Amino acid sequence: MPFAARAAMRAAVVLAALATAPAVSAQQYERPPSFEIGKIRSFWPSGDNYTINNPVRSDGLLRTYTLTTPHGEFVAHGDQMLRMRVNELAALYELEKIANSESYGKALLDAGLSPLRYTGRLITDPGKTVGDTFSGIGTMFGRITADIANAGKTPGDPISGLLGVTDHKRKLAAKFGVDPYTDFPPLDARLSRLAEAAAAGGLTVSAAMFAVPVGTVGMIFSNISTASSIEGVRIDELARDQTAAQIFDLNREKLLAMGAEYELIDALLANRSYTPIDMAVLVAALDSLGGVEDRLVFLQRAVKIDTRSLAYFMRRHAEMLKNHQTRGAGFARFVLLGGYPFNVTRGGRIVGAMPIDALAWTPTISAVLRDSAADARRLAKNGQVELRITGTATALAKKELQALGWRVAENSRF
Repeated sequence: MPFAARAAMRAAVVLAALATAPAVSAQQYERPPSFEIGKIRSFWPSGDNYTINNPVRSDGLLRTYTLTTPHGEFVAHGDQMLRMRVNELAALYELEKIANSESYGKALLDAGLSPLRYTGRLITDPGKTVGDTFSGIGTMFGRITADIANAGKTPGDPISGLLGVTDHKRKLAAKFGVDPYTDFPPLDARLSRLAEAAAAGGLTVSAAMFAVPVGTVGMIFSNISTASSIEGVRIDELARDQTAAQIFDLNREKLLAMGAEYELIDALLANRSYTPIDMAVLVAALDSLGGVEDRLVFLQRAVKIDTRSLAYFMRRHAEMLKNHQTRGAGFARFVLLGGYPFNVTRGGRIVGAMPIDALAWTPTISAVLRDSAADARRLAKNGQVELRITGTATALAKKELQALGWRVAENSRF
């Protein structure tokens, strides 16, 4: 065959390979699946003040929900965060009943207040409320000491705390099982306005506010009621009775006991992606894993989080580990795989128990899990990992993970 003919044939083969390369590559990955909200278990497509839009998309790990509400559209990343938001919306619905009730409006008038005054503006007559805020001199100095020690780290307005507004806000939030430091703007605004009115109106307004009958329809998940506790105090009691600064002090004490250095502790407490309650739950969950070594691995990953959705994921991951350990998981230590914390059991198995909704084999997820698999092989000869997820995995994801020596356990208990 002449040289020119052979060269043309080689060029044709190369061009054919290049032309087919994208198709071969595309078969190795997949687009994250979409879902119909009506077919996702545990959730109602709509409630008194929200509708979840279709389709529900995902990113390869978590589903992304868009909720249409009277206050605008909001996005919730993941099943766990959706549960939190739905509960917050149910609480907001009930709080608006209180604000619009006849008995509450009458109480405002009886206290010499205008029902139209409380639209988010802080009260300006602190005289009596400062005296009523503190139950005793010891409590007062305890709070002041905690506030000074955590200056600049806690959320909220110090003046609101001095006037007693934050006390009322915490108690009101606890009544509905929501985080008093919520990042959900409509709920935060309504809690603040009612708390300001209660602080200004004293017992007359406060009693009327708490006396209004409320329902619990739609509240599928309490944001502050967990099995965890700090120093024997349940998280819901902590949220109701302790200031953010006092909670930070408790967190600091527990983190020091885990061996965390002051720099790491300060960075964790100053990380506003977590609410004080998030951090308290995370710390309490890790504290319960007292026999598990290298808990700092989890904390060092947690401190790097810079988005609210990922911070909430870390909180729920810590809670899931606590729950699995209580049920006999046998975790012995934390290890990093692909830069993320996994666990090694007392029997030497590597386990990742995580609140993942919908695992798909996307290019990004594939790269992370391949890196994780390489780290697993360095830790154990066979490199086998059991990945326990609360949701499901696609057929391709399970096939590719099996090729890496991983086993996926779907619909794992939280």
